[in-house]
Amino acid sequence: MHICSGSLIHRQWVLTAAHCLLRSKDPTQCSVKVGAQHLPDDSSQLLVAHTVIHENFTNLVFQDIGLLKLKDPISCSPPVQPIRLLTSHSKPAIGSVCWVIGWGRPGTEGASKDHYHLQEVATRIINSCIYNQQYKLLSKGRKKFIGDDMLCASSDVGLAMCQDISSSSLVCQVNKTWIHMGVVSSSSGCSQRHHLLSIYTSTSHFSCWIKKQIGGLKFSSRVCHSFLSQLLLAGHILLVSLGSLWLL
Repeated sequence: MHICSGSLIHRQWVLTAAHCLLRSKDPTQCSVKVGAQHLPDDSSQLLVAHTVIHENFTNLVFQDIGLLKLKDPISCSPPVQPIRLLTSHSKPAIGSVCWVIGWGRPGTEGASKDHYHLQEVATRIINSCIYNQQYKLLSKGRKKFIGDDMLCASSDVGLAMCQDISSSSLVCQVNKTWIHMGVVSSSSGCSQRHHLLSIYTSTSHFSCWIKKQIGGLKFSSRVCHSFLSQLLLAGHILLVSLGSLWLL
């Protein structure tokens, strides 16, 4: 069993990272859970009709974006609704504080490795040059490792989130509305101080690609302005992040 995070962007579509979908391109081997705070739980699993991986993804951080189409549309409810997307190539300003939401293992001693909790972590958008300097060894001759389709952010976070942050969602508040800004593609891991640098696939950069795959999608939702609390105990966080459960 492999766990990835994703975001509901339409009643029948889930946005996630392409590298998660490489584990199994067979949609019958994938299932999705929505409205859960802990895994495993007793809620039903949603079947997947098919998956879409960006055609230029090469198992690196470039174009690391994918979609899952659910077999049946979900029924929206106060805790389960699509997250809003931007239609332009706008990015959060350098220094902006946003939030990463995804699955992480409990930090308590003796906790099972098969149990996951939905977690949120504050992160600050940083200049891509800073990340380029620290990751120049990964550039493989490229003058610019971080492209226009990426975002960089830095967090001081707990170890549990560091271990499982890949494919988590980046959300930022724009005009009092929470917007999906990115999907975690890669992270640096955690130092002893639990400092984390992450690369995000910029959602807005791929808005045209998403529209092309889904067809006729209008990027709108009934997002509650106050759904994202600084406390994980506020269940409204489920509005933007769902658990994508891959059964291998």
